[in-house]
Amino acid sequence: MIRDRLRDGVRRLWPKTLFAQLTLIMVTGTLAVQLLSSSIWFDVRFAQVLEAPLRLMASRSADLIRQGGCHPDEVIKAPANYQVQCLDAEPAIHADLQRGARRTEMLLNQALTYELGHEQSVKALMIQLTDLQGKPVVWRSLFGLQTALTHVCFAVRLPDGHWLEVDGQELQGWSGESAWALITDYILRVYVLRILAVLAICWIAVRLCLSPLKRMSDAARALGKNLDQPPLIIEGSSEVRQAARTFNSMQQRIVAMVNDQSFFLAAVSHDLRTPLTRMRLRIERLKEVDHRERLKQNVQQMDRMIAQVLDYLHSAKQHSFQFVDVDKLLHRLCTDLATKEEHLPVTGRGGMIHANEVLLQRCLQNLVENALRYACQIEIHVERTQEAVLISIADRGPGITPSLLDSITEPFVRGESSRNAQSGGYGLGLSIAKRIAVSQEGALELSNRQGGGLRVSVLLPYRRESCRGD
Repeated sequence: MIRDRLRDGVRRLWPKTLFAQLTLIMVTGTLAVQLLSSSIWFDVRFAQVLEAPLRLMASRSADLIRQGGCHPDEVIKAPANYQVQCLDAEPAIHADLQRGARRTEMLLNQALTYELGHEQSVKALMIQLTDLQGKPVVWRSLFGLQTALTHVCFAVRLPDGHWLEVDGQELQGWSGESAWALITDYILRVYVLRILAVLAICWIAVRLCLSPLKRMSDAARALGKNLDQPPLIIEGSSEVRQAARTFNSMQQRIVAMVNDQSFFLAAVSHDLRTPLTRMRLRIERLKEVDHRERLKQNVQQMDRMIAQVLDYLHSAKQHSFQFVDVDKLLHRLCTDLATKEEHLPVTGRGGMIHANEVLLQRCLQNLVENALRYACQIEIHVERTQEAVLISIADRGPGITPSLLDSITEPFVRGESSRNAQSGGYGLGLSIAKRIAVSQEGALELSNRQGGGLRVSVLLPYRRESCRGD
């Protein structure tokens, strides 16, 4: 349970974008590596702090070691802050000996060898950095100006077999700026600069890597609106090139498949009209009037269905575009479709757009006829925005079931279960309207109105800069 909660918490906090993920990974990794490398820096700094005091101790202890021997009962005169004693046996290492013992022994050995003129082995017994009260101040002594003492105890074996133990204190050898200045300088130079460099590298890497992926995403989005998109340019890394080739191949297969299906459906729909014509001729020879009229209605329904299917297929083809006066087109359309009950008032102005006038008229005609068939109190409003012309057709009818709003514009989907052509056609009117709007690089949206009714909005972009001033 706790593990699942932690996993869910991590998933919620995990960034969603590739740039954020890459930045988080690289910054975290850089900080982790830097913290590990800081331990190396600390050891180096620790050795620098001890180096000067150890050389002073070697210099002040050299004369005592040169004597070559001592006696355990003898009182040995030592420099200030030093205690020196002679031991019969090798002294024991103090329990609090720090990890710097080996480095301390090496420094003392080098310093004593220099002072004495010959090799001299040293055994470190205790190493501490303390304040004047004897408390360890390792970090403060490394960064600050506060006085700190280097307390070192070491032993040297003399030629006569005795051990000379030297316990001394010297002021630390490091001096410089204040603690905050050193810490700030270290953080700025090591952490902040590296993190900024990592951010810049992430930004460049993401731009270089995601640029082809963004082009592919845009191409895939455009492919959903228009299959006849130019193929992707093959460039970038080998993986991106392979993905682009795969995408282009997929596009070609989809276009071929859709063209085959459209051709097959159009051919079948077109060829069905020949037997329908023969059926009409034979129906006219029937003597029973009632039976003949029913067959005529069936043939008419089949003919209308074929016509709608051909219109649907025709709406997806590429057509020429020209400047169209939306206001004149709507006025002409509403004049033709208006009745005594529905005057189809139009408010607002749309001006000129760049579109296919025939297809646009068919789109709007399907929407208005759909409203006349199902509803009343139809109002048409046109609005010109900075980017497009918005045409809204609102009515006071039954509306559409909310669960069908997203699928009602699919082919052969209807808002009612009836298949009677007199009550609503075959479910292709809204599909044709949407397909035409998309082919004009626009969109079609449906929404139910408060108080009942439906609002259908057609968004048509200008497509040309020259249209914006009209």
